[in-house]
Amino acid sequence: MTRTAAVLILAAGCILQGRALALLQPRPATSDAVQQVLVVDDARRMAMLHSDVKALDALLAEDVIIFWGDGTTDDKASTLELFRSGRLRYSKLDYDNTRVRIYGDTAVVTGNARVQAQADDHPIQHLVRVTRVYVNQHGQWRLVASQTTRVAETSAP
Repeated sequence: MTRTAAVLILAAGCILQGRALALLQPRPATSDAVQQVLVVDDARRMAMLHSDVKALDALLAEDVIIFWGDGTTDDKASTLELFRSGRLRYSKLDYDNTRVRIYGDTAVVTGNARVQAQADDHPIQHLVRVTRVYVNQHGQWRLVASQTTRVAETSAP
């Protein structure tokens, strides 16, 4: 291999690496993609509040995985069944400190939530931290993963 060929290969590798790194950099917070994700995320929240299984079915990816705050896990079929059966009913699902970061066709949504629900007739009321991952599939953002972690509430002295 000539020295010129080696330099060209090295340069091409650096360009490709730069493009790959550019895909991993979040887009500006004002991007259209961020707004689209926020709209889809709120549609999912409303579908959960109203147990709208049809809407949830459209918003969840086929291979979605959901990690609930109690440590249990559901896939798409079992999540939809929780809402269809009425075993999980939300009365409050309020988000704050929501942050969206876009990495190519992937969006990571983080923040806090105040949750009130009934799960198998047991009341749930928690402050939680949430991470949701959306992927743009065929022009539509769909939830592929969700992780909820309960937070110990602190009271003022």
